[in-house]
Amino acid sequence: MWSSFLDTLQTQLQNQVVAGGIALGLAGILVAALRKVPGMLWAQLQRLVVATAVIDSRNDIFNAYVAWLNDLPFGRKSRLFTVVQAPPDPGDTVGTLPRLLFSPAPGMHVFWHDGHVMWIERTIAMNLQVVETIRVSMLFARRARLEAMLADVIARADARLAGRTQLFTADQWGTGWRLADAKPRRRLDSVVLEGDIRERLVADIRQFFDRRQWYADMGIPWRRGYLFYGPPGTGKTSLAFALAGELQLSLCTLSLTNPKLDDQSIGDLLQRTPAKSLILIEDVDAFFVARDKQDQRIEVSFSGLLNALDGVAAQEGRIVVLTTNHRDSLDAAMIRPGRIDLALEIGLAGAPQVRALFLRFHPEAIALADELAAALGERRLSPASVQQVLLAHADAREAAGVLCTLGVV
Repeated sequence: MWSSFLDTLQTQLQNQVVAGGIALGLAGILVAALRKVPGMLWAQLQRLVVATAVIDSRNDIFNAYVAWLNDLPFGRKSRLFTVVQAPPDPGDTVGTLPRLLFSPAPGMHVFWHDGHVMWIERTIAMNLQVVETIRVSMLFARRARLEAMLADVIARADARLAGRTQLFTADQWGTGWRLADAKPRRRLDSVVLEGDIRERLVADIRQFFDRRQWYADMGIPWRRGYLFYGPPGTGKTSLAFALAGELQLSLCTLSLTNPKLDDQSIGDLLQRTPAKSLILIEDVDAFFVARDKQDQRIEVSFSGLLNALDGVAAQEGRIVVLTTNHRDSLDAAMIRPGRIDLALEIGLAGAPQVRALFLRFHPEAIALADELAAALGERRLSPASVQQVLLAHADAREAAGVLCTLGVV
């Protein structure tokens, strides 16, 4: 068989047309391959003398790098720049003109930094989502030099966020987390609760983070779930925010009625929360109400929610806090032991809590606070309504008079 094939091939090669065609084909392949050689050599040469890092907007370091870039002399003097309107400052008065933020625009920018020639190439790609990419290059520098620069970027970003709680929400596509804000940390003692609820919670969470190896040794998923339930205006969300601040955690807020969420996206979100974060899912009873009404906008199924919370692929090392005004409306499977490790009722404020709230606003009026507590007796008030009165009435005696009338039928 092989000898027959070789005889046929030899016969064909004796044909000048066939032999010429084969020779031309081989020559074309060789020329095409050689044409790539200069480009390959140039690319390798570039890698020898240029260190390059690629950063895209799907990573939190992107915004940190852009902020760092904007603070450089080059960033402040670039002649090709983008302009965006800054979010309004809470301290702005009526008539205050909006602030403008400037940043090097998409394109190529060359500048001098830290004794090296550097350049960035900023591009924007639009597909299912908008992704912005920055290629950062440094001439005649080792990789370690770029790594040190990026470490400085992170350090500066952390310094700007010192003393603040980072708030993350689902992005507009429901596929990832975005840093929505960074607010000053709230003191835990600013949330006035009955008994030792605050202290129990803090001790429980600290113990959870300290026992990682114990969970691994016991074969138990390293997760912790809490349920805060009680009437509206009792401080459930405020407690979660204050806990995040006290324990220096990021706060990730999630709404189950978000029409962009489905079983896949909520599972992905809860698998990719920022490190050391508290996940807050507010008013979870609204999800069950919408489900019972068969609201077509709700794409998350009950089984998808349960799998996201504590399925095989659920993320470990995170805390989930659910809040609800109506515990009875929750499905028993949702709050069973193992999913919810600690359920706490955050009720209306009794006289001792109202007294403590009053003293936060008027620390010098101790005698008046005692009179207020005695006048309230067994009445219980919404902490939100108490705070509203204290904000509306700066005079201590006037505020106490109004508080005494609350809840009176």
